[in-house]
Amino acid sequence: MKLITIPFNNPFLELVAQHWIQEIGLQNIASQKGLILVPNRRTAKTLVETFLKVMQGKSILLPKIVPVGDLDEAAMVLSGQHQFALPPAIHPIRRTALLSVLIKQMNKATQVEQYAGEVWQLAASLGELMDEAEWSGCALKDALPNAVEADYAEHWQEVLKFLTIVTHYWPQWLKDNTLMNPVARKLVLLTMQAEFWNKNITAEPIWAIGFATANSEIVGLLNSVLQLPNGKLIISNLQKDLPEDIWNSLPLTHPYAEMAKMLRSLGISRKDFQCWEDSNLALVSQERIYAFHQSLLPAELLEQWFDNSIPVHLKGCYLSEPFDQQHEAVSIALAIRDALETPYKKIALVTPDRGLATRVVAELGRWGIFADDGAGESLYKTPAAILLGLILRASLEQFTPISLLALLKHPFVCCGYARHLCRNYTRLLEINVLRQFCASGLDEIRSLANQKISQLNQAKSEPLSEGARQYLSNALEVKNMLNQLDDFMSPLLNEPEKRSMDQWITVLVTVAEALTTNHNTDGEEILWSGAEGNALAEHLRNLMVEANNLVDLTLQEFESILNASYHNIFVHSQRVLRGRTLNFLHPRVNIWGLIEARLQTVDLVILGGLSEGIWPETMVSGPWICRPMREKMNIVLPECQVGYSAYDFLALCCSIPKVILSVPQKRENAPAVPSRWVTRLKAWLYRRSSHIDPHPSIQWSTILDTHEEIKPIDPPCPKPPLKWRPKTMSIAEVEKWIKDPYELYAQKILKLKKIPDLQADLSASLFGKIVHEGLKNVYENKFMDPQSVKQSLLNVLNVRKDISLITKQWWRPRLIRLAEWIYETECKRRSAGESGHIYVKKEGIYDFYQDTELSFTLQDVADRIEVKSTGAVEIIDYKTGKIPSQNNIKCGDFPKLPLEAAMLQRGAFGEELVCQYDICLSYWKLQGKRDDSNENLKPNEAKEKKNSKEEIQQLIDYYWDCLLELIKSYHDPGQPYLFRPHSHKFLNFNTNIIYYGDFAHLARVSEWENSRKRRG
Repeated sequence: MKLITIPFNNPFLELVAQHWIQEIGLQNIASQKGLILVPNRRTAKTLVETFLKVMQGKSILLPKIVPVGDLDEAAMVLSGQHQFALPPAIHPIRRTALLSVLIKQMNKATQVEQYAGEVWQLAASLGELMDEAEWSGCALKDALPNAVEADYAEHWQEVLKFLTIVTHYWPQWLKDNTLMNPVARKLVLLTMQAEFWNKNITAEPIWAIGFATANSEIVGLLNSVLQLPNGKLIISNLQKDLPEDIWNSLPLTHPYAEMAKMLRSLGISRKDFQCWEDSNLALVSQERIYAFHQSLLPAELLEQWFDNSIPVHLKGCYLSEPFDQQHEAVSIALAIRDALETPYKKIALVTPDRGLATRVVAELGRWGIFADDGAGESLYKTPAAILLGLILRASLEQFTPISLLALLKHPFVCCGYARHLCRNYTRLLEINVLRQFCASGLDEIRSLANQKISQLNQAKSEPLSEGARQYLSNALEVKNMLNQLDDFMSPLLNEPEKRSMDQWITVLVTVAEALTTNHNTDGEEILWSGAEGNALAEHLRNLMVEANNLVDLTLQEFESILNASYHNIFVHSQRVLRGRTLNFLHPRVNIWGLIEARLQTVDLVILGGLSEGIWPETMVSGPWICRPMREKMNIVLPECQVGYSAYDFLALCCSIPKVILSVPQKRENAPAVPSRWVTRLKAWLYRRSSHIDPHPSIQWSTILDTHEEIKPIDPPCPKPPLKWRPKTMSIAEVEKWIKDPYELYAQKILKLKKIPDLQADLSASLFGKIVHEGLKNVYENKFMDPQSVKQSLLNVLNVRKDISLITKQWWRPRLIRLAEWIYETECKRRSAGESGHIYVKKEGIYDFYQDTELSFTLQDVADRIEVKSTGAVEIIDYKTGKIPSQNNIKCGDFPKLPLEAAMLQRGAFGEELVCQYDICLSYWKLQGKRDDSNENLKPNEAKEKKNSKEEIQQLIDYYWDCLLELIKSYHDPGQPYLFRPHSHKFLNFNTNIIYYGDFAHLARVSEWENSRKRRG
């Protein structure tokens, strides 16, 4: 009895352990010399645990368990006299580094420009192609010349030329350096082991379990095992109801395609297998196994679906269809939480979606359940690797606010201080400097930090905020922290600009250790301790040693290569414990990838992420050869991976007592296509008027974070006491008073200020300030020659340190065009006799006590007031953005010019400016952009100039009367400061999009706006 199959509904490894104990025993020397071959390390580890479980803790002598997937000389079973010496395998990083040089040379020859990281990824994929070819038994040197047909695109002809060079150069290089490709070496070891067993027949028990691959070397090894007196091949669930002709021609995407190919290569028929089965250990009903087998039938047998229409019930199988990825994570966490209520019940989440696994781990944390993610975490996501990336990004971006804060806020960074002090100083720097100015570079940031200190020391009109006082008291430490950062980062920024890979890594590690060292702990201990730190240190060491052929790299190229080198490197992280010991990991919750889940047994399994592109994954042929070329060269096709995933899906659904199929409806905010296997199962069940029972975790998730009763709230209606209400306003604040009294309430009464966004686009406001200040200098100093006007505007731009050099270069021609237009316009106005005495930035103030007998003062600074020789006055407002239309002004939305005119008539700007003649209200559009029809900027003067004197006076009186009404109404204690009483006024003037303002979150708009609409 050499050929054994174990049904899906029996625990595979447990039956293997039981039969080994029954046939061989575990207390004799034969057992100790016995050997069990398994596909991978995870199966080997689980088999050891299964032996312990079967023996119930008794002492045992375990057989040697060898994972074939990680075979090396130490695992070989060869006699002491058998001497062999194989060259060592080339390190994958060394191979990638050497191949990247070849690809770079190819790119130069073909004049193709690629980033260094892209070249590294191409080199890695070329190495994978070599491994796939060797695993498939394909000699690239012989197969490539005939792989490209004449009608293929020219691109493939170029690729073929390059691959031909590699196939000739690379084997010779390996030979000259006495090295082998990793897969080639592993296959040679398998062949040598098979030959040894063929020549040296041993009576020791040797079992091969759980194999389902048709690789020729593994097939040869299995064949040699079957030739031994006590050799056995044990596989999981052989489907015997498929016709022989169908079995021998299964498509690659079928779950049993690879197993059928393996058995054909071994010359074995399905009828030769004997079944090991224990009805007492049956976990799943035959009805469920039959249902999944039928749903996954090949296309030739789908007509069997119509042979029987008897309803079926998949006991223990449930379907969950969450709305999106987050909903899926919550529902899975709830299902796990519910299952843990049953003592001793073991649960596993199986998914190839690492993002879903991370979300589920986070959701389980709300109940204090710490799950061990057996598939591991990408190395580039570990804290130390993230820190290295932040250091490089800050260096390349010249310390922009975002890159600087991202670096300083990393939990490992100390800059020589205790961690909590570094965090505090960083927070003060952010609030008081980085969010107040738009600048980059440590020198400029230090200069702005000093500028902020001067501003705060000179501020005497208002008391300083708590944050400002803290900044002043810690200013020296903040500046010292920046100096320390500059010193620590200097090795990375200093000459030379180009270094070799090992030199860049040495400098980067030096900088990282300096940034993380504090008075208690060295940075070396912080960065490289634990499984994550050790894995990163090992990776960097390999890059230094194996990629030493990469020289003359710029910092940007080094960053690109380092990021690309993390691909497909995983580390078993314990960060979910957040500093707790391993004892806090829940012993009954597991999260596995597909490889980890094979041949495992638990009480509940949740198959997560069952959507196309995830499970099964998207079929990709790779960048070097297309699918027809793979088929012609007899290299593994992408469809084979779908077949492997289908077998994993089938095995899990048919071997675990309780199964939940989780199929998200959306992924990345786009509709998701359900996995083809779930779609087939639904279709098969629909034919039988049946369905999969929905799991209640979906309903649980909808009420988890929902309050039992949601009571809509009313909009805010603050009525502060009169003594708190503002008695002085500017015209700009009056505009807020008209449009949004609540914003005025927050700013003037609550004294709140919005914290500016980091690296916010302040270009519009900054450009406006530069234009206003430059024109003020022009008219105050009477610079009316072309060069002086230009220089006045450019001087204001040049002295500002909160504007990047690129922005300054972008604005300089705009300011020059603007200066030319100003000069030409003034010349035309003077020659036409329109120009008169000009007042710039004229301050005005008006007390309303005489009008209302109420204490209220209106203040304003007019951009320009011009008194003409006729006695008429023109009030001009400079606009570097869009100019309001005449309709907007007449509707009462823009009070700037009409109220300035009213103040002027009442002597607010001085008795010499009291005007009883014509008043003109004008806007000048000063953007400095090119006009389609004329390069000179044209003023867009207000259309009020075309109106009669009576119409303009009516507009002035209208705004003045409205202001009087506002003053009187808000001196009533019962008058509230409402939020946006006139919502139509909140269209953004430049974009026509509704503008919610800076205080919408304080007004809790989202909580009452929809309820108000429903009630309205």
